Amino acid sequence: MHQVITKNYPENMNGGVMLCGINFGYSLGDEEAEREGILARSGPQSFFSDTSVNETRFRDRILKWMNSFGLGLATQSGSDGIRERLFFQTNWLDTQTRSVSSNEKIGVSSLVRDSGGVLGLLEQRKPKAIIFFGADLIEAFNDISLRGRLESLFGARSGNAEVHKWDAYHGRKFRVLTQSYGDTQLISLPHPQTRGLSDEYVAHFKPQIMAALGRAYPSLF
Repeated sequence: MHQVITKNYPENMNGGVMLCGINFGYSLGDEEAEREGILARSGPQSFFSDTSVNETRFRDRILKWMNSFGLGLATQSGSDGIRERLFFQTNWLDTQTRSVSSNEKIGVSSLVRDSGGVLGLLEQRKPKAIIFFGADLIEAFNDISLRGRLESLFGARSGNAEVHKWDAYHGRKFRVLTQSYGDTQLISLPHPQTRGLSDEYVAHFKPQIMAALGRAYPSLF
């Protein structure tokens, strides 16, 4: 079973919003614990925006971006509603590495090769929206070897992903992409730990991101 970090709710088990990173981080502390024979244990699960669990820089920056989009999510246990329970967090790969190049370099070809787990999860949960964090993920999703299986699951591909850039921005620029397969909306954002990426830059794409979520969930976003 492909690992999901967040708690299972009826809202995210079918037709939810999948938040998908590359793989699971592996800190220096994790490495030392492994050498000492200490097994890592999963923490308690809750909804994605519950700040009492799953405390990571990755999650916290994504919440900051969502706030900048006007998508304020409840952060306290017991205050969650339908929107909070729609989100579920996973990674394309079940592996743990310090970075995408610390072991075998992770790129589009390796993501396609090791896509069985995440494809099984997609078939099980059939999300209406998928938000990728890392440019290679949407490229792997569109690889010709996977396309037929994904179109049979979600519907016809809308064409090449639409690329959004903020040309007037004075700083390092990154691509934001949107696309659809049938009624399922894809959003591709830079990875939260990308060097030189500013929160201001990501916030600029609020209209494109909220429009995609609105197409997936007309009554909620």
